[in-house]
Amino acid sequence: MIARFISATGVKAVLIKTFIAIGLTSFASLAFGADLPRFDVEGYCEDIGGGSHDMFNFCIEEEQKAYDQLRANASSLNPQTVSYCTDIAGNSYDMLLFCIEEENDAADNRQSFSFD
Repeated sequence: MIARFISATGVKAVLIKTFIAIGLTSFASLAFGADLPRFDVEGYCEDIGGGSHDMFNFCIEEEQKAYDQLRANASSLNPQTVSYCTDIAGNSYDMLLFCIEEENDAADNRQSFSFD
């Protein structure tokens, strides 16, 4: 009888911990907004640099600035916008940031069509 109780209690504890973990994971995804993609920045900068070490370094610096800004604002980014912009950014956090900023500006100033 005691073994059954301990066994049942152990199962309950595992279930409770599982539900808590699922709840925290769900809450975290809501709290932190969009996940940022992992781009091959060095490969991208090699291509952009065209063999120039100076252009490569400049590219890395710009990509790092853009990534840092995106990461700092990740909790407020719309996941749908990030997904859309990721598809067109082409391994560039600078392009991703530009796209997200443009999409946000467009969303704030949505135009309407008139037949008048």
